[in-house]
Amino acid sequence: MEKNTAISIIIPVYNAAAYLTRCLSSVQQQSLQNIEVLCINDGSTDESTRLLEQFAENDIRFKIINQENHGLSAARNTGLEKATGDYIFFLDADDWLHPQALEIFYNAAQKSGAPVVVGETFCRLGKDKPNLCTYKPQNLNFSLRFSPLHDLYKKRHVSAVAWNKLYRADVVRSQRFINGIFFEDWPFTTCLFADIDFFAAIKQPLYMYNTSDYSITRSNFSIKKIQDYMTGIRYVAEYFNTPERQKKWRLVQKKRIAVSVKMMLSKISKSPDNLPQLEACFKEEYLPLWQKKIICWRDLSLKSKFRLCRLLWHQRKK
Repeated sequence: MEKNTAISIIIPVYNAAAYLTRCLSSVQQQSLQNIEVLCINDGSTDESTRLLEQFAENDIRFKIINQENHGLSAARNTGLEKATGDYIFFLDADDWLHPQALEIFYNAAQKSGAPVVVGETFCRLGKDKPNLCTYKPQNLNFSLRFSPLHDLYKKRHVSAVAWNKLYRADVVRSQRFINGIFFEDWPFTTCLFADIDFFAAIKQPLYMYNTSDYSITRSNFSIKKIQDYMTGIRYVAEYFNTPERQKKWRLVQKKRIAVSVKMMLSKISKSPDNLPQLEACFKEEYLPLWQKKIICWRDLSLKSKFRLCRLLWHQRKK
């Protein structure tokens, strides 16, 4: 009898040739062999396609899905639609895994029965690899956390990124990433964590995150980024607008929505070159959410209130 695929690894790929071999090799060398690797080639124009084909030719577990460039969210959503594994794992093409990562994640999921297993992250700059130790399975422990949203936002024990987490397929397949936006991870993770009762946490750093001098969060703030963040806020507010989720909404408002507003106001204040345009965009996006009580004044920090009043005053004078 043929065994079910244990884990589907979803790797969105767009012009990632500089790091792709390291990423794919780390998956190919996993101690857990019963996996499928879904490489979503999102319209790459560099050597990424050739590298993907090399791996697919030599390892039947690697599957290439070619599509026009629609962005990270669309690529991940394609992977969710095509995945056949009992569990789902997201891996970015410039990151890589500890050789035992998937085995440790899978064993923790099997032993705990948790719908989500969260790992630790090792941050690394550039193309070099750190020296990784070999773990003894008998020495590995996990803890169970029974307040997922509290851990995500109030205690901040868990990052809101989609990667470095193993998801049971029946839990994650009902979720989708918002197409075409920056900051797509936090709405996805917030909605998913609202619907689970507990998760397992592993202390060992198994996911190697490649930091870079350029990233979405470090690059210049823009009108699109304001619009995208507000799109995420509206999406999450709509998702929580059900009787069973409503009681969890206040935590998200206070600990996530208010922090998002704080971040946007801070970024706007540090963008003098296009300050009037950013302020106008923020006002246009903010006021309907404030009127609907999705963004609450009382949840904002004192500095955020000051910046918001100044922004609205500037716009009133124009």
